[in-house]
Amino acid sequence: MEGAYRDKYAFVGEWYDNQASLVRRYNLFYYPCDDTIEMYDLKNRKTFLKRVKVTGVTLENFYIGSTLNILGRLVKITSFACEDTRAKLLKDMEVTFVLIKPIEANIAGKIITHLYQNGLRITKMKKSRLTADDVNYLFRYDVHDPTFPFLFEQLTDALVYGLELVGNNAVSNCAKLIGDRDPLKAEPNTIRALYGKDPVRNCVHCAPDPEAAVKDIEYFFPPPPFHSVRLNLTATLSNCTLCIVKPHALREGKLGDIMEQIDEAGFNITALNMFMVENINANEFYEVYKGIVQEFKVS
Repeated sequence: MEGAYRDKYAFVGEWYDNQASLVRRYNLFYYPCDDTIEMYDLKNRKTFLKRVKVTGVTLENFYIGSTLNILGRLVKITSFACEDTRAKLLKDMEVTFVLIKPIEANIAGKIITHLYQNGLRITKMKKSRLTADDVNYLFRYDVHDPTFPFLFEQLTDALVYGLELVGNNAVSNCAKLIGDRDPLKAEPNTIRALYGKDPVRNCVHCAPDPEAAVKDIEYFFPPPPFHSVRLNLTATLSNCTLCIVKPHALREGKLGDIMEQIDEAGFNITALNMFMVENINANEFYEVYKGIVQEFKVS
């Protein structure tokens, strides 16, 4: 029991301290026996957070590029801190990138559900309008393919969904789920066989290898200061309403079903973005419900 209590996974994480305008780096230790976390300040060489259980944080939240809400601080996991952790988790926590091409929202919802039901979790998602430069970058491996000019024409200035997916051998498993580029040649029940029309209008695109996946994710979900100048959100903010999909629905894989229901109700999803909400933002957003809604509680 003593050995199990001390068994841990080690990661390197970064937190941006707004008050000091500094990026602070930590070793994060996750103890699977009781879902507790410990943080060690790398610069000051001392314990920053003693071993404690953080609500909502489990092992599945720890993968390279993830952001964790640890007691009000948004800490980004940047790397493994030891080879033992890397060896145990790298394949199980592999990331890949998927682009859902211009398509009806209900079909996009079905694709998302298909991915989830086959062990791939959506950890980042955004709807954006592609420029010519975006198409050239995201499809850089296809520029010599005879279909590329038609693909370029289809996607330039088009609305698409970009997704970061996490799962066991995510890159290869995702490619199998998507199927051959030509829907007529794709295996039955693959995404392209179910919803694609031809090698250009084949619904989805995925990263060909782990290195490309990381680059595509960094491109589609750029960190500051690039997030304000590349692949912006598509909200019209005109004659519209707001729908928030709560964390439990995302964890339970219900996002696809929700998108289908929105489409079937006659609404058009003009913009979509997945993000982490800090406590101060949640308090501000829900303040109007305080004292009115019985179950009001910001956690």
